[in-house]
Amino acid sequence: MLLSRAVHHTVTTCYSVLDNEDHQIDIPKGPAFALVSTIILCLIASILVQYVATVILTLAAVEDPHEGYSPLRNGSSQHLILEDDDDAGEAQLEANDSGRNRVYSGKDLFVTSSIRRTVAHLRHEAGPWSPFRGISAYLVMQIVSMLYTTFVVSVWPRIFQPFFYLILFLCLSPLSLVLTHIIITVPTQRTWFRRLRNTPFRLSKLTLPAVGVEYIVHQVAYFFPSLLIFDVAIPCITRSGWTKVFGTFVLVFGIALLLLLFVFLSLPATVVRIRVQAALLPEGEEPIIPCDSKAFGTVTTMRDAMYSLVNTFKTFSLSDRMRLFKLILKFYVIALTMTAIFVFLFTLELLWMVKESPDIGQYLKDTFSNGQ
Repeated sequence: MLLSRAVHHTVTTCYSVLDNEDHQIDIPKGPAFALVSTIILCLIASILVQYVATVILTLAAVEDPHEGYSPLRNGSSQHLILEDDDDAGEAQLEANDSGRNRVYSGKDLFVTSSIRRTVAHLRHEAGPWSPFRGISAYLVMQIVSMLYTTFVVSVWPRIFQPFFYLILFLCLSPLSLVLTHIIITVPTQRTWFRRLRNTPFRLSKLTLPAVGVEYIVHQVAYFFPSLLIFDVAIPCITRSGWTKVFGTFVLVFGIALLLLLFVFLSLPATVVRIRVQAALLPEGEEPIIPCDSKAFGTVTTMRDAMYSLVNTFKTFSLSDRMRLFKLILKFYVIALTMTAIFVFLFTLELLWMVKESPDIGQYLKDTFSNGQ
């Protein structure tokens, strides 16, 4: 009830201020509460889907199956074996050995070959909420980024903003390192804050080249296609319509360039950053999926960190790119489907609100008519 009253008062005040005739529009409480509740639910769902995508893509970036062995194929995980159950332990070892002796090809090798397969593995290894492990550290990073953007970046001219964003990403590199380690390892009793406090600064410092290169590559990969699409193609199409061959060609070329730069430049930069962070996994930490963190190189000095960028990039094969790209496409389909559902709900609730209060419909009609 308090939320409904607050929403009613806020929306009514906004419409009263916007109305030129200083006439207060009656906002029905029921539709207003439903609309705000749907918006909140949409935000929560978006954050959860985005984080699950982060977890699965991070695991996919570091997974390295050995000898055709996938723990998901063997029915049960070695992490769940009871120490006092000798028969179960021996049976599990035999199953593991038989799995290693088989030869598998293609996606059967990878736990992260699909979203469903990865989520099933995580739940089997670490419980039903394991796809959301580390989300508290992720939320802290997002909140810090929003505050930084609001109070630091927004007050500077646009030309200086990329530089300040680079500083932000470099400062958040220790937390990014901790988050990657939480995602790729089996569960422990340590909180993300305790992990962050116990992570030596020298380890975080070794990730700075990878974090910096990732940010710069992302900016370059986005700048040129966006320049073609938003500054050349769309204005040309707006003036001349789709019949203008030049505008349509530039739009198609810009989208194609965006996809190519994403697959061959932006995505590898992110994978390199994740694999460099995985290479700094402390001794005693056990991966939750088949991988060998040392296979990504040994990083002990800043010189190693610089050289590891090229060496790690070489380990990212074309098949790895395509597997990650397919996962990303699936998450985009999920996001678009979720967006369509919420837009449908917004439309129904807005129609409900207009039905309850015709003044709102007239106000919206006048607003859009004046905008046109």
